[in-house]
Amino acid sequence: MLSYVRDGDELWDVPVVVYCVWTVVLLISSLIVLACLRRETKKFNKRLARADNKLENVQDIPYLDSLLARYVGKKLGLGVLATMANSFDDKPTDGDAEEIRKKIEDWFELRVTELKSMNYNDKLVKRTILAALRARITKHPLDVRGSRRSLEGAKIFLEMQTKKEKKAKLGRIRFLQTSISMTKEEEGSRKERTVCPTIACDWIASATLKCLSAVLSMPNTTPLLFAFLSFCTWLFDTVTDMAIIEKFWNFRLPILYPTNESNVQEVTYLSYQTLTIDLYAPLLLLCLLFSIIFTLLSCSCSRLSDKYRIAADFSKPEKEIPGILDQDPTTILARYDFNIASAVTSSLPQFSLQFSAYIIIIYLLETLKGLRVDQATKEQIQTKVDEFSFASLWFSGVGSAMALIVAQYTAFKIQHEHCLTLVQRLLYWLACVFNSIAMMCSTLIVVFVVFLPAATYIGRYHIMAIVILGAAVLGIGFLISACLAGFGLDSTKIRIDRIQTIFNSDGLLTAYLRFNQTGEGKWRTILGATTLIGRIFSLLTVNLFLPPSQLLIHPFLRFYSTSPRSPALHYAIAKQMIYYNILAILSSLMLCVDIGHYGFNYNITATTRNLLIYANICGVPCLFAAYFLLFKFYSSYDLWSSNGVHLVYQGDASADGFEETSVNDTTYSIVNQTSINDKTDANTQQDEKDDYPDKESNVDKIGVPKAESTQLISEEEEQNESTEADRMTIVRKQSKILLRKQKERINKRLKRSCFGDCMVDIAVVDPRGTWIDVSDQPLD
Repeated sequence: MLSYVRDGDELWDVPVVVYCVWTVVLLISSLIVLACLRRETKKFNKRLARADNKLENVQDIPYLDSLLARYVGKKLGLGVLATMANSFDDKPTDGDAEEIRKKIEDWFELRVTELKSMNYNDKLVKRTILAALRARITKHPLDVRGSRRSLEGAKIFLEMQTKKEKKAKLGRIRFLQTSISMTKEEEGSRKERTVCPTIACDWIASATLKCLSAVLSMPNTTPLLFAFLSFCTWLFDTVTDMAIIEKFWNFRLPILYPTNESNVQEVTYLSYQTLTIDLYAPLLLLCLLFSIIFTLLSCSCSRLSDKYRIAADFSKPEKEIPGILDQDPTTILARYDFNIASAVTSSLPQFSLQFSAYIIIIYLLETLKGLRVDQATKEQIQTKVDEFSFASLWFSGVGSAMALIVAQYTAFKIQHEHCLTLVQRLLYWLACVFNSIAMMCSTLIVVFVVFLPAATYIGRYHIMAIVILGAAVLGIGFLISACLAGFGLDSTKIRIDRIQTIFNSDGLLTAYLRFNQTGEGKWRTILGATTLIGRIFSLLTVNLFLPPSQLLIHPFLRFYSTSPRSPALHYAIAKQMIYYNILAILSSLMLCVDIGHYGFNYNITATTRNLLIYANICGVPCLFAAYFLLFKFYSSYDLWSSNGVHLVYQGDASADGFEETSVNDTTYSIVNQTSINDKTDANTQQDEKDDYPDKESNVDKIGVPKAESTQLISEEEEQNESTEADRMTIVRKQSKILLRKQKERINKRLKRSCFGDCMVDIAVVDPRGTWIDVSDQPLD
């Protein structure tokens, strides 16, 4: 590689030293974090061993569930924007919801009284009620409807507690030594509302929100809009990548490469066109084509329809029925696969390769211009440098950043889509922004410092670019695995919060592809191979995501995101910190080698100077900012952990995610049995008649009253028992019919995937398990 140092250029200048210092700071802070995580994991194991389940002390949860279902249904019927508009009005239009809310508050008051009669202190009462609210209304972590109801119930309860605390603290309002007592009617009539600085601002905000609510009031408008925006994000990222590839492909560099630095006048038959453009343009095209093929063959495109259908169901008030689980956990877990699959296989590699190629080409041209002595050649090189300034390169970078941010945020929404407050959503979104910037800066500088010393070598032998990248990835993977083993971190030993699956296919490497779909017959090999390669390739991006996000989208082993005390979250945090440390240490070492051995002069171009400046500002500092926002998310704004409530989910011991079990062997729920033959509605009705031919006669017999004057007491009791037995038989048979219909509906939806009848889920999610309370017990 040619090198050129001008008079006054300092190779070991401040940006290089600062970057190395940031690497040391990240290393030391990571060691501290790992030590703290190990201590917290030991504490968690002790809490888990002495976990005392006091959730059963909270009585009449089903009644609260029915009230919350009605309350959520009223809010869904009103709409989110209309609900926000009512917060600016003195006279809201949600009177029915307020009546239901009053009943919910009465229920909480009764439960608080009962728990205090059991000698519970105030903190223990709050934690017990919140824990019971989440554990007994949310049936399992993927119960999105239950989590939404528990969130609304927790908000109501905490608002009641806040009012009580304020009332106890203030007591009476004293103004000018005059005691003013507020009556209960006056106090109760004052409703919490959003206040703008002026009355005009209140009116404008309320009117604007009501107008928007009227515009979006058509059925399924909002779900369709979000599905369309998801597709637009993918399309923008893909189109900008295509534009960059087209720019590279059509650019021409008819400048011959000199033999060596001592004699720049002697040239070889190799040109800069061959060394740079002819290498990076096909490499970028290969990455883009692989991402598109993986997205299509993994059937992620069909998940857009699942996303729209599920979002539409969640927005319907009539679907809020307590005690009924109409959600397929497998579909719930995979409904955001379209955005996630395209982002984890294309966005980060495309960004790193595009900007690395751009910076390397500019650096090589500027170096050659400095070494040349004839003015004509310098002017020719300068002309090519000016032409190579792609404005669309920044659009592609923005598209990659948007895809990564959306992928991290939607990965967290898989479980928490309807159980987050507005502040929580903003905080987590900002954390995704900062972490995406840190990801992009860290990977960019690694690819640049690895490619730079071998720029001319891979320019001569293009296939070596893939070999060098592959060797770097394998080396980094080996170092990370060694570090994880050295710190005693093994994800296969974590049983708490693990997503259990039941295998539905006996294909090759089933355990590694159980969160995907595969084909039958001739499709199995090609779909399985493509999916496996894509999942392995996606590890480069997924392991750099925010820890709560990567828990639910890891290609091979997934966990629920339940509590900051969960060992699964501790493992994800430790793994991400180790990844960032390995990347930072590798880039620092390679940067020092490039400067000391190859004479890399970052001052020669503005692009290389800006690279180090951006890496110092947007690398480690943005990572620390993301973790700080994540800490505030859990410690201050999460309704559960901020109030000391920590619940984890223990899967059923009979279901093991690493044992191949046929889905047809399970009998716990027909909803999860997806590998069955589809039936028509006519056959279903015929089966219903065959299974239950005397339905109408039994109903008539039950409904016919007996004359009391002709019955003895003993005969009446016997008749009542017989009638009750007949009713139970009817209920059981009707339940079987309903479960069969639900099974057939799910099968029809699965059959409408992107490959039709040839597609089947490799495994289905088994949500069986129990919630475990690992909260601290407050002292008196």
